[in-house]
Amino acid sequence: MRAGKIIWLTAVASLAVLALGCAAPGTRDGDVPAVPTNTPASSAVVAEPTGPQADAPPNHADNNGWKQRHELSAADQRTGQKLAARIRPKLEALRAAGDFAPASTQRELLELGIKAAAIEVTAMRPPTGQETPPPGAVYAVHFANVGCVIGDVRPDRVMVEVTGSASEFGCLEPFSH
Repeated sequence: MRAGKIIWLTAVASLAVLALGCAAPGTRDGDVPAVPTNTPASSAVVAEPTGPQADAPPNHADNNGWKQRHELSAADQRTGQKLAARIRPKLEALRAAGDFAPASTQRELLELGIKAAAIEVTAMRPPTGQETPPPGAVYAVHFANVGCVIGDVRPDRVMVEVTGSASEFGCLEPFSH
């Protein structure tokens, strides 16, 4: 009878240890809660990765720093929006006429009274693996020494965007591989 009692006590003790071992963290006496109870869940701190991203080269931020654009002040943003509002109808008219030539885009921007030195217009870039560019023109108008109205004229759209200029290249980012 003594052996049966020992087996029974061993089984009970094993179940007790198993039950305590499976308890959720913070539910046993002496446990530290996983999230402090006096801190709202929305203020949880998430660790930021400190090393390079797995899919980015180690110097990605440094290598692309030249692309950073100036922040526009509220006044500069308003100036850019007014300029963009003048540019859009002219380029929409070109698109409606089916005229996507860079020279036509340049002419329309000059007719708005924008100085030639503030305008840059190029043809669309050919897609990778093709030699012929699609129809359209890419343009930029530099204003107030810090801002740009950039975009393109294509058969399917006219894009007009107000942004800051970049110290390294001005308004239109140069093509690079």
